[in-house]
Amino acid sequence: MKEWENLANSYRQVILDLWHNGPDCAKFLSRRIGMDMAECMTILSELENMGWTERVKGTFLFKRGFRRPKHMNHTYYSITKQTEKMLRILARKGLI
Repeated sequence: MKEWENLANSYRQVILDLWHNGPDCAKFLSRRIGMDMAECMTILSELENMGWTERVKGTFLFKRGFRRPKHMNHTYYSITKQTEKMLRILARKGLI
């Protein structure tokens, strides 16, 4: 896993969005962040290879704020437990 300081700003934006808003797909992430969808898909794939994110398994997504489970028509990503732990530590130190 690459160090947080060595990640590009766009990679950090994707990780922080997933941390704050929960699992999502590239389509909605790119809309929220304001980047190209192809770029967002590439970033998510690279973050998965680096160990920062993981694909959500299953056919339904139980996301907070939704009254009913959402059917996953796209590939959804979430942060890993190790990433969440690291982000909590960075937040306590005031680095994010």
